[in-house]
Amino acid sequence: MDHDQLKDLLPLEALGRLEGEERAAMAAHLAAGCDECEAELRQFREALAAMAMNAAGEASADRIWSRLESRLKFEQAADSGSPAEAMRAPSSARGASAVRRWRFATAVAAAAAVVLAVVAGRYANNAELTRRQSADRIAALIDQNRALAVENENQRRELAIAHLKLSASGRLTQAMLAPDARVIRLGPLAPARGAAGIVAVSEADRQAVLHVAGLPPPPPGKEYELWWIGAKSGPLRAAVFAPGANGSATVASTMPPVGERLLASAITLEPAGGVDKPTGAAYLKGVP
Repeated sequence: MDHDQLKDLLPLEALGRLEGEERAAMAAHLAAGCDECEAELRQFREALAAMAMNAAGEASADRIWSRLESRLKFEQAADSGSPAEAMRAPSSARGASAVRRWRFATAVAAAAAVVLAVVAGRYANNAELTRRQSADRIAALIDQNRALAVENENQRRELAIAHLKLSASGRLTQAMLAPDARVIRLGPLAPARGAAGIVAVSEADRQAVLHVAGLPPPPPGKEYELWWIGAKSGPLRAAVFAPGANGSATVASTMPPVGERLLASAITLEPAGGVDKPTGAAYLKGVP
């Protein structure tokens, strides 16, 4: 086989598709030191190896595909003589030309399969990477929205508490300034020596407001409870509350029963939610 015939078989050699006499002829030709065929075979192998490792860029794939396509067009042009010329050519030459075209077309098809497999793998990897990145971004947005929701809820609660405190403070001031206001000052007992409180009651405005300060934080499961102590009915529950971090609170209370004469008012520590009759220790107490 001459140089041109062996050069046409270089794509098949790069793909490892040569056998028998063709393989032996190619090995002998390369061993003889054909720099042109050696360089072209090396380029084919490098490009195919890079694509097989899925590391080749578009330039490498385009380069090998262009070379194969150019060679195929060259083969077609060389064999595209007139029918009369083709008939005048020796049958052996026509057979060799057909074999070369078939062999080269096989090389092109094999290279195309490698290119398509690599491209499909690259697109699959890119699609999976895009899916993972999208999932990570969605998860991050969900976490961010949850954090914002928690922050908004906390701010809403703080505003509600501030509004209640302001409203209770206003009611306390109104009750204390009412013409018929009765003020009961609550003094500390043994459990809370530094505490103090005041209850303002206005029959005309039908409101009673308690303000305390210096109470210790209640234990878990406990709350403070305000009591009216009447001459007829004894202790009557008036309000249940938990003081803030500084031990203070301003809360609205139920009114004392109509016609009941108050003897005193007191604050005790009771189970959370309050009870109907005092069971715990008294922290503050005062008389009208």
